Amino acid sequence: MRLATALCFAFSLLSLIIPSAFAAPVALDDLIRHPEVHQVKLSPTGTHMAVARSHEGERILVIMTLSPLKIAGALRFGGKEQVGEFYWANDERVVAEVMSRRAALEAPVNYGSLFAMNVDGTRKKTIFGYAAGEQQTGSRIKKAEATYAHATIIDPLVDEKDEILISTSPWARDWESHGDVYRLNIYTGVRKKVVGLPQVDGRAYTDGKGNLLFATGSNRDNDYELYAKAENGWEQVTHPVLRNARPVGYDHTHNLSYLVVDTPNDTEALVTWDAENQKLETILQHDIADITGIIRQPKTHTPIGASLNPDYPITEFFDEGEGFAPFYRGLKKAFEGYHISFTSFTRDGKKGVLHVSGDRLPGDFFLVDMDSKKVDFLLSSADWQNPHDLNPMRAESFEASDGWRISTYLTFPAGGEDAAKLPMVVMPHGGPHARDFWGYTRDAQILSQNGYLVLQVNFRGSTGFGDHFYDAGKNEWGGNIQRDIAEAVQWAVAEGHADPERVCIYGASFGGYSALMNPIRYPELYQCAAGYVGVYDLELLYKKGDIRRRDRGIAYLSETVGLDPEHMRANSPLYHTDKLDLPLFIIHGEEDERAPVAHAEALLEKLEAQGKSAQSLIVKHEGHGFYNEENRKMLYTQLLGFLDAHIGVGAAED
Repeated sequence: MRLATALCFAFSLLSLIIPSAFAAPVALDDLIRHPEVHQVKLSPTGTHMAVARSHEGERILVIMTLSPLKIAGALRFGGKEQVGEFYWANDERVVAEVMSRRAALEAPVNYGSLFAMNVDGTRKKTIFGYAAGEQQTGSRIKKAEATYAHATIIDPLVDEKDEILISTSPWARDWESHGDVYRLNIYTGVRKKVVGLPQVDGRAYTDGKGNLLFATGSNRDNDYELYAKAENGWEQVTHPVLRNARPVGYDHTHNLSYLVVDTPNDTEALVTWDAENQKLETILQHDIADITGIIRQPKTHTPIGASLNPDYPITEFFDEGEGFAPFYRGLKKAFEGYHISFTSFTRDGKKGVLHVSGDRLPGDFFLVDMDSKKVDFLLSSADWQNPHDLNPMRAESFEASDGWRISTYLTFPAGGEDAAKLPMVVMPHGGPHARDFWGYTRDAQILSQNGYLVLQVNFRGSTGFGDHFYDAGKNEWGGNIQRDIAEAVQWAVAEGHADPERVCIYGASFGGYSALMNPIRYPELYQCAAGYVGVYDLELLYKKGDIRRRDRGIAYLSETVGLDPEHMRANSPLYHTDKLDLPLFIIHGEEDERAPVAHAEALLEKLEAQGKSAQSLIVKHEGHGFYNEENRKMLYTQLLGFLDAHIGVGAAED
């Protein structure tokens, strides 16, 4: 068979990444490093590829010719700026988002600027943002202007050599100002306003050919809204199914819009909307999982399938996509046990860059030829890591005491999948309206490399399992969410995976909250707890941090944690420290704006006043999660030492 023969390279690759049952532990330094290669994208004609990679602690952009494979140009800002996401605007020019480090913060932040460069490294220019302004005296030639806003590229305008279409979100102290849609010249930075946006906190969407179709946003009550383009501006969509829909594509052959819609008491559905005939049709819906991503036909970009994550990643197709769907299935079979997705295609759809990742593979990039079916390795995200040495993640689920299906991920230490009663670290995710996925997870690898079974739980309130599951977590921070986590621990013990006498809980953000709240609610389950950038006082969310600065943020808080002071205190670790009779480790960044360091400081002060000691690590210049590699090493070295001391693996590195 031609496909099987052509993909022999992929099969030979997979033979190299079958894990060893008794691999040596991976050095901590190798696990805390930032990826070397972040993203790879092909130019429209396939003559070049753009590679975002790390170099001397900075993220840069390298442009390479494909034949022969050599560097043609590079973009490196130096100083406090580095390259963020990037896009091919035409075959000779790349547009990149600019990430900037604030004076007091290690992690770079996107302030909305766009920077453009030719493939040979020439004609470099800031084309949008606060640094785009040009002095203009006496000339009628229009020049670029400084703009204090974030820009999102919504259409590369493939038929326009000099312009792209952007959607903006202005910097505003009230965080309530509306953005605009502009045509932006990628060489001069001169922009022309197309239309204002109808609501804040959203963006516009096109048909892929420059024609505006929809815009999204949210009102002051934090309710999501969809608008359709009208002759004069925008018109809010009031259709009962479509009013909260998310646009994901367009079919020019049949004049159909593709949208993802919420379904009451069910998972998301992918629908088509024929605006002219007012016809709505559901074309894909999974019984467990929401839609994670859309698979498109390489040349037309018409949606033909979707990726989903009920437990392990899967794909479902509703259209054969002129032969692309069977080819994609063949790639899935060749890379069985791994997640695949395309980062980019050439304009003619004949070549693409494939990203392959898994629980033991941070990510590899391949060049795929659609005609010859040839797959060639390009670059690895982390070539210093040997998949032989990394540990597998297993997806399982159980039924909660009130009937909800709760999905979990278990990462076992080397040789531990068949072992019983392992020391276990429970690692609840942040959010709480987020979710864990099957795949490479740095914290799970670090902990499992040191002998711990790691349990991750998609408790109620997690995204990805339908609105009904999401809504079940509202106002349940300290209630049913914590019960789900506790029942997951009890399930892991009952299954024989975990030793009930050696269980610790560790999490970040909402996971940090849970790391303390769960032992308060279920003290019999844990021998120690570690909270990382956690929320410990729900009332403080209304007084400090970035969420409270917006009307929509206040609306979100009122919906998720409530307004009643007694309820918030009843569900805040700060007011229940008397029940924390176990070893504690509190970790925080001084510049955290999401969960300000005041949470950790108040908790530590309260514990000290009660005569309870707690290990702590408060780090300067770090925010909501540590970015600097030396600070990461300090964090994990101390965390592993803490775990070793209390659930006894004894594998922490010096």
